[in-house]
Amino acid sequence: MNAIEFEGHINQEGKLEIELPTPLPPGKVRVRIERIEEPLSEEEAARLMRTHPASGAEIVASEAVGGWAELGIKDGQTWVEALRKQRKERRRW
Repeated sequence: MNAIEFEGHINQEGKLEIELPTPLPPGKVRVRIERIEEPLSEEEAARLMRTHPASGAEIVASEAVGGWAELGIKDGQTWVEALRKQRKERRRW
């Protein structure tokens, strides 16, 4: 397999811009896109490091709590007590 590597740019319209050297022989090719991570500017790094404290009401409203609801766990205490009971029953065997 002959591989040639180039850097390109994806523009705002989602088009790939790349300059190919000539002459490249015509034929089938495989295109692979690998995003090149550029280092953050000092301003961008500072922006990402800023915290935005939230009140308890804001946290509850953001749905950041109750993350186990999709597992059918509605009350943490009840779930833990049921788990302890199961473990205790297994130890009896």
